[in-house]
Amino acid sequence: MALKLFRSSALALSMAFYIAPTISFADGILFARTAQEAQDNGNLELAIEYYTQALNEGDLSKKHQAYVLNNRGTLFQDLNLPIEAEQDFIQSIERLPTYGDAYFNLTSLYLVQNKNDEALSWLNKALIEIPEDAELLLKRGTLYREQNEIEAALQDVSQAVLIKPELGKILINESNVYLGTYIDYATIDHFITILSEEPPSLDAYIKRAKAYLSTGFLEQALADAEYVIELEPKSFDAYQAKAIILFSQGAYDKAIRAFDLALHYAPNNPEIFYNRGRLYKSLGDNNNASFDFQMAYSINRQEKKYRRELKELGLVK
Repeated sequence: MALKLFRSSALALSMAFYIAPTISFADGILFARTAQEAQDNGNLELAIEYYTQALNEGDLSKKHQAYVLNNRGTLFQDLNLPIEAEQDFIQSIERLPTYGDAYFNLTSLYLVQNKNDEALSWLNKALIEIPEDAELLLKRGTLYREQNEIEAALQDVSQAVLIKPELGKILINESNVYLGTYIDYATIDHFITILSEEPPSLDAYIKRAKAYLSTGFLEQALADAEYVIELEPKSFDAYQAKAIILFSQGAYDKAIRAFDLALHYAPNNPEIFYNRGRLYKSLGDNNNASFDFQMAYSINRQEKKYRRELKELGLVK
């Protein structure tokens, strides 16, 4: 699933048009409908002419004017006329300040031109008018992420996916060159879990910590792990997550202490031994690493990675 860079809108017509075709409609509406047909058929320049004629008739409501201006703007953009496109999108917003498509298109235009400040300014305006527009929240969130404003990015993106969960898949769609792969979908998934459960699940915080870790948000990951430890001091999962995060930050002594606490509360958990062994191995401490890998393997002889580590250390054939 991927969002389009630019979005046009179907012109809303009265149901009477379908029930009684003999009823006459304002010329502006008819020109707009003809323009849409030309647009759908790929005749962009003809469509622009008809949209322009629709506006010149002077009988369109402000709402329909906004739709027409937005659609014409997308055609100008397709024809590589960004100044004309920008003018149309802005005029569309002026006609209908709650029109999400026009904001979406205007900010897309700015982002394509690397005018990030202008895009952010218009996104802020849009989300004052329509704060529940998930696509605009997602767009602002990814823009914040590009600017390394992590907390703001995660707040917007999580809210966007909470409103419209399927948007999360966009973040791992490698073919979507606009939105990119800024935040792992797992992070969003656990955001939703936390926000939707009452009281929030501590397990979800641990999973989110791991998701943060996988996407490089180490401080946020550590904060989640420590939050769980504060509420549940005997959570071996939280201590292990904290240890792995500290390991990733290079705080090896603290990481070992966290692994020790994890094993204190779960002395037969092979993964804790394995992960602590990996830490010791990375430090060149093969004696402690061997002990941990042997413990992990003795608890679970079916796990191939435990045996592989022992084989690399020359302890098994």
